[in-house]
Amino acid sequence: MTVQLLVPVLLLGLLLPAVVGPRVLRSAAPVLSRFPRVAIWLLTGGVVFWVLAALSIGPLLAWLVTGPQVLPTGATEVCSRCLAASDPFGLDRVDTAIPVVLLLTVPLAAAVAQAARVVGAMAHRRRETRRTAARWRGAGRSVDLHGYHVQLVDDRHPFAMALPSRSGGVIVSTAAVEVLAERELEAVLAHESAHLRQGHHALAAAVSTLTTGLRWVPLFAAVEAALGHYLEIAADDAARRAVGTPALASALLTLGQYGRPREHQEDSGGVLHALGPDRIRHLVQPASGTRGLTAAVASACCLTALAVLAVMVHVPYLVAVATGCF
Repeated sequence: MTVQLLVPVLLLGLLLPAVVGPRVLRSAAPVLSRFPRVAIWLLTGGVVFWVLAALSIGPLLAWLVTGPQVLPTGATEVCSRCLAASDPFGLDRVDTAIPVVLLLTVPLAAAVAQAARVVGAMAHRRRETRRTAARWRGAGRSVDLHGYHVQLVDDRHPFAMALPSRSGGVIVSTAAVEVLAERELEAVLAHESAHLRQGHHALAAAVSTLTTGLRWVPLFAAVEAALGHYLEIAADDAARRAVGTPALASALLTLGQYGRPREHQEDSGGVLHALGPDRIRHLVQPASGTRGLTAAVASACCLTALAVLAVMVHVPYLVAVATGCF
């Protein structure tokens, strides 16, 4: 494959998922909804490996082209030695007007800038979570309900939600305890506990922070929107295995009638809510058959290709640096 053909193929391999990805994810929803934990890791992996694959294009081209030297002679020799040590292909290089050092420094600068945005987003999310947790710790008391350790808060509005374990865990209002039947309350508690047990807060935080500054990419916006849906379905599956579908569906309908309290809209930091009448259909009539299978397989194949590309490029560079480019 010539460089002239390789470049558009690589760009197309990133552009297609970025643009067509949202439509493919919607088409794959019937199958992914039946396997929500697989869907969660597929979405998370898609974000991680798309970014890594995008950052690999410059280093990959550095193996394939040469350009004018812009560094001092000594630095140029070091760079040439590292490129030769990391190159697993040994292809003939093509002369261009692009300094090879730019193919390495531009992706590195982009990675550093994105890492700084991610760190800032993580710090902001942590502050919001601490603020939310402080509010509810001050308003609630620790109790055991149906074998679950929860924060019970005096509130006239029935709701249940989960913060990260270190920030308070499951929070339930006294009104929810009053309006929900015993089995319904057990289902809600099982749902919220599943969020904690399966690490949903960490996954949501990872995707939210990784996509900081990149939500203009349609794929990332779609992944972030879909992830919350699959997190709730995964928690639903755990709850209905523990308590049964009727109790969970009835509880979601009851809580859905009241909705999320308006005065709690500001509490978004790290919160997962047990709301969602839109999930009732999945509970009582889950998708069946092979509808969406082709799109799901295509998504998995795309993720695999991105992962292979990222590993194929980044690992040789890391090995070369670790061994001193010898």
